Amino acid sequence: MTGPDWLRNLRCVFSKTASLSELASPGGSAVLIPLVEGKEGPEILFEVRAAGLRHQPGEVCFPGGKIEKGEGAREAAVRETCEELCMDRSGIEVLGLVMETVNPSMAPAFVYLGLLRGYDSGNLPSRDEVDHVFRVPLRWFMDHYPVHYSVSMQQIPERDFPYDLIPGGKNYRWREKKMDIPFYEGTDPLIWGMTARITDRFIQIVRTTGIM
Repeated sequence: MTGPDWLRNLRCVFSKTASLSELASPGGSAVLIPLVEGKEGPEILFEVRAAGLRHQPGEVCFPGGKIEKGEGAREAAVRETCEELCMDRSGIEVLGLVMETVNPSMAPAFVYLGLLRGYDSGNLPSRDEVDHVFRVPLRWFMDHYPVHYSVSMQQIPERDFPYDLIPGGKNYRWREKKMDIPFYEGTDPLIWGMTARITDRFIQIVRTTGIM
């Protein structure tokens, strides 16, 4: 395959990434970081979730969703991207696996990097899932780091929790947990949370491997 230097470099780095757990991940989810070729280099495409969605309406995200029975994580990432961006499978080149993490339900989540070939900004995404899309040059992320904030997570046992089985009973001192929440301040719409964490991980790989 041919292409600009940055694309050849990305293929070289991410073609070596793989995971056996990609092949069997029931209950998990898969996400694709979509790259498009801009006038001055690669750009990352983001979605803004439709206002009518039950979960996280109006927030910035990447294409993705639950892995269905009988498919692998990579297949799920491509299928979800096709559905959400109204694209044909032939227009997506999966470059490789970026990271494995967990989703809010603590199920495995697989993040892939993909190139959208000949993507037309005039193409309308699925209005049921996506309000609109926007693009940010990859170079911008190379020059801007996310700002990190902490959120305290309180542990609240369910009503039927067996307090009588643990030392201290209802007076047991639960350890407070903190969650790190990254924000790319200056982006509009705001890129934050899991989407920012995924973006930051991808950019870290780009920096350390000298792709750009």
